[in-house]
Amino acid sequence: MKTVTILSLLLLTSAAFGELTKEDLHDLKEDLHKVIKEEVTVSEKRTREHIDLKIETVNARIDALDKKIDAVEKNLDSRINDIRIIMIALIGLITAAIAIPQIIIAYRESGKKEMQTQIDQLREKIEAMQQ
Repeated sequence: MKTVTILSLLLLTSAAFGELTKEDLHDLKEDLHKVIKEEVTVSEKRTREHIDLKIETVNARIDALDKKIDAVEKNLDSRINDIRIIMIALIGLITAAIAIPQIIIAYRESGKKEMQTQIDQLREKIEAMQQ
C-alpha cells in the first residue's frame, strides 16, 4: 500500500517538475495583464462613482447654504430698511425739537421788537406832549 501511495504521489507531482517554456511565460504574462486591466477598470469605475457621489453631496450642501445665505440676506435687507426709516424719523424728530423752539423764540423776539418800537414811539409822543 505504501508503494501505491508513493507512486501515485510521484505521478501527481511529476507536473511540478516540468519546465516552463517561453510561450507559457508569455501566455501567463498576457493573462496577468488582462486581469490587472480588468481590476484597474473596475477600481476606476468604483472610484469615479464614489467621487461623483461625494461631488453631489457637496453640491447639495452648497445649494442649501446658498438658500440660507439668500434668506439671511433678505432678512438683513428688511432690517436695514427698517433702521433707515427709524433713523430718518429720529432725524426729523430731532430737527423739529430743535427748530420749533428756535422759531418760537424768533417769533417772540420779532414781536418784542415791534412792541419795543411801539413803546418807543409812544414814549416819544408822551415826551413831546409833556414838553
